[in-house]
Amino acid sequence: MKPYLIKFCGNKSLQDLMITAESKADYIGVIFAESKRKINTIDLKEWLRIVNLQGKKLVGVFVNAELSEIMDAVSEVPLSIIQCHGTESVETVQHIKEHTKLPVWKVIHHSEDAITIMQEYKGTADGYVIDSKVKGMWGGSGESFDWSFIPKYVEEARHQQVPCLIAGGINPQNLEALLKYNLDGIDLSSGIEVDNIKNKELITIIEERVKVK
Repeated sequence: MKPYLIKFCGNKSLQDLMITAESKADYIGVIFAESKRKINTIDLKEWLRIVNLQGKKLVGVFVNAELSEIMDAVSEVPLSIIQCHGTESVETVQHIKEHTKLPVWKVIHHSEDAITIMQEYKGTADGYVIDSKVKGMWGGSGESFDWSFIPKYVEEARHQQVPCLIAGGINPQNLEALLKYNLDGIDLSSGIEVDNIKNKELITIIEERVKVK
């Protein structure tokens, strides 16, 4: 059985990036949207001169961004995947794919109609991240959703033959409960931080429990 996919997101400093680059993650996420973890391409470009991502895919997170903003980022830094974390329409996601020539993941915020929303992106989204819906925040809240719904999300994603990562409030304390579900992967940000800085010890704990699948 293949190991879980791991994405460590919200890398907001050279120190964060150095720590996650040495991890066993498959994906490293950086946020270009308004957030306490927002960065800019100028800084990221400089960090990448110093840090070797060692084959990890770089995921750029955007929220309802203009195509020009996404294209600027793609031209400046080596993004492997675009993650749309807002209310981007199917047409918008398709538009981004066509212009960037990159895979696009769509974040689905957990709700009663989330599966229906996923179905609308079938054939367009190249992957999904299921996150908590927290008022006033697009993500990074550190709050989890009702995980009993995970099988439905995973089933729909597998029907579409794309990966589905679970995000929102995942940490070493609740990871064991999460892994009882037959999911594809996990997406962490605050769950691997101490004092808002990525923490090597927490990452090691996560990896030891996840990569044994």
